[in-house]
Amino acid sequence: MDKIKVAITGGPSGGKTTLLETLKKEFGLQITVVPEAASILYGGGFPRKKSILGRIATQRAIYFTQRELETIAIGESTNALLVFDRGSLDSIAYWPNDEDDFFKNIQSNKKVELERYDWVIHLDTASNENYDLSNPIRTETHTEALLLNEKIKMAWNGHQRRITIASDGDFLAKITKSIHVIKSIVKGKSFEDVCKIVS
Repeated sequence: MDKIKVAITGGPSGGKTTLLETLKKEFGLQITVVPEAASILYGGGFPRKKSILGRIATQRAIYFTQRELETIAIGESTNALLVFDRGSLDSIAYWPNDEDDFFKNIQSNKKVELERYDWVIHLDTASNENYDLSNPIRTETHTEALLLNEKIKMAWNGHQRRITIASDGDFLAKITKSIHVIKSIVKGKSFEDVCKIVS
């Protein structure tokens, strides 16, 4: 059975958590959701350092944790739909040096990392008035979040099936549209057809 591997990414307060919880309800036992490595690490007490060494160590830890979580899901899940809470290339947005340095550090390259995911769904950061600060591990201001949102987009440049879902002020509509996108992917719709949903 072929597995569909979808990375859900985007800037802070884009709606990832809500979307993933909704997907679990919609698909039930037919979906495997791989948790966010950063949340696991920070929730377990991994230090958040602002130094260059600290930021490199943190993103390396996130990358390798993410990779192993994905390995387990791909190898053991019997479900056709695998959804990842963020993907390996998100770390580039937080990396203190350039993209080439990131790949050198993890001993990989962009082509390899892009090919890990069949689809990438990017949820744009919410507007300032809808920016959610209730997440205890979210430390970014709205301005910082918007910058990260753009950096994450740049990190995923080159993926052949990336869908961006904008924040237009109607959060429920955004989640509904995202669910529609996922369902269309599961049905085997083409990239062009899926793009029409968000256009």
